[in-house]
Amino acid sequence: MHYLAVSRARAYLRDCGAYLGLAAATVPLGVVGQITGWGKKPPFAYAVSVAPPILAALLAARQEARHGATPGKRHHHLIVTKRAGTPITFGRALTRNCLKIAIPWQLGHMVAIGAVFGGFDKKDPLTLGAAFITYPLLAAMILGVVLGDGSTIHDRLSGTRVVGTAITSQG
Repeated sequence: MHYLAVSRARAYLRDCGAYLGLAAATVPLGVVGQITGWGKKPPFAYAVSVAPPILAALLAARQEARHGATPGKRHHHLIVTKRAGTPITFGRALTRNCLKIAIPWQLGHMVAIGAVFGGFDKKDPLTLGAAFITYPLLAAMILGVVLGDGSTIHDRLSGTRVVGTAITSQG
């Protein structure tokens, strides 16, 4: 397997720890929703589910614009640049991370929430549509890293690329 693909996967898994912390922070909202009865209504569940992906995309974009990489990418000696090799702006980083994190994560939420509320049994168009989009999208994102030059859909659409950095010794 391509070195860049392995490094990117490891970096993403490392960053997911922080993203899971953001998701865990919404648990109290879910508890309040269950106590008040709001949690028994799909609109409440969908509304609460929006916060973690948006916060994760903002956090990653801030790190990439400020440091050129998220903590996971820095740990694995990767950096995000414009196609030309120059640093990316916050706007470009936000676009990249909305495409990479917020949209796929929220689509996954829509599938999971729809399933909990019987969306597949009821043939709910939102649940079915999200499922129809989510799984091919995830496959395309993974294959984009593994095949070709390692550019993903979100890299191509945001005009970015992820490259390895030279490891320098400090002495």
